[in-house]
Amino acid sequence: MKNLTIYLAVLLTVLTQTALADVKIKIRQTVSGQTYENTTYIKGKRQRSEQNAGGIEQVSITQCDMRRDIRLMPSAKTYMIDPFGEAITQEKASVTQTKSTVRTEAGGTVTMTVTIKDTGERKQMFGYAARHLIITTETEPSADSCLKDKSKMQTDGWYIDAEWNFSCDRTDEYRNYQTPQKAGCTDKYNMKTVGTGKRGYPLYEKMTMFDESGNEMMSFVNEVIEISKATLDQSLFEIPSDYREVKDQQALYASMSQSSSKQNSSNSSLNSTIKNSSGQSNTMPSTVGAKKQGVVRIGMATVKTGSVGEGVNAQELAAAIKNTLAEYLKTPKIELVDLEAKLPSAINAEAKEKECDYVIYASVSHKKGGGGFGMFSKIAPIVGGVLPSTGATSTVVGSVATQSVYTAASISGNIKSKDEISLDVKVNAPGSSTAVVSKQVKAKAKSDGDDIISPLVEQIAQAIVDAVAK
Repeated sequence: MKNLTIYLAVLLTVLTQTALADVKIKIRQTVSGQTYENTTYIKGKRQRSEQNAGGIEQVSITQCDMRRDIRLMPSAKTYMIDPFGEAITQEKASVTQTKSTVRTEAGGTVTMTVTIKDTGERKQMFGYAARHLIITTETEPSADSCLKDKSKMQTDGWYIDAEWNFSCDRTDEYRNYQTPQKAGCTDKYNMKTVGTGKRGYPLYEKMTMFDESGNEMMSFVNEVIEISKATLDQSLFEIPSDYREVKDQQALYASMSQSSSKQNSSNSSLNSTIKNSSGQSNTMPSTVGAKKQGVVRIGMATVKTGSVGEGVNAQELAAAIKNTLAEYLKTPKIELVDLEAKLPSAINAEAKEKECDYVIYASVSHKKGGGGFGMFSKIAPIVGGVLPSTGATSTVVGSVATQSVYTAASISGNIKSKDEISLDVKVNAPGSSTAVVSKQVKAKAKSDGDDIISPLVEQIAQAIVDAVAK
């Protein structure tokens, strides 16, 4: 999801009006078939956003008056402070330190054009007169640019002049999210705006991304579903006194994982989301309690990946298989636990230690079908974008960026027509060479975005249930 976040961080702009009232806003987001809801609170020059993605509660606070963003992890009671402009400052320092050893090669010019068209349509939304805008952002690299791919995103939205409209002055504070296309190669970026359409607070936005051939890659929707005005407590916009500060995102998520593990030691439900040592996000506990009578405990080994075609990330695909299988195996008679070991002998030892009756071994492969490219592999890595922190447009950035649970639905956005997924699963008792389940399944996508993973996993899950939960 990283490249998508990079792209959105550039394309979604900061809103421009001054905050004058306290307000609470609920927003619904739909991305790759999955729906999330989050709540935003605005008070003066401060904003708080709460979201829950994949069972992970996260809170972000923007304090314009102190020129900083704050990320809170309630499950672990930790927080991280990100002063405005820190990313670019660190990047410049890094360039200065390495300048003597790395030869910089000048690239070309990348032109980003934002065209804002007011359709003239108006309608009442939440008591406000909303205007209909079509906003198109196109990226065009010159022939000698390090960046080679064109890109385009179109936003179809309804906007209002809202008295609470929140913004921070970040115009001179840019975050450099560029992933170099070629070592030591640097492009110049030319940003320009066409049209006189007036933006405002977005009540509804559908954002559609296209490849350089003009084919739709994916779309996602942000929609305000509730607006309420009431005086908000100032404490909502402060760091809780019992929270502990961490210095980077790795530490922030590590603290969350540790908190989840502690919870799982006393409750082995599948609701906690952790990141295990393999990097595969999952929804099953790695620390378990005593096995319940009449319940079959199954250990899930790390999902292996074979060949993976363009547009699909191997780690995310493996995690999607693991998480989707865990969802399908949620039955009263089966308890699924995570196995962290990698070597076969170590997997057996861990499975026995955790009193597993069986172990699931799975491998998955992806084969590229009818041409084109995945929505992440070719998205232009742009420099000079301002990461938005306000309104419905920014919230999707947060949820996409922080979503740590990959599922069949989230991966389906990467699947193109005629792509193939092959899944091979064996289930053995620990230490046994005889498989109680041995099944190979595969499917071919009929269209872009086709969820071909869920039906495959459902077949596997049913075979496992039939074999072990008698």
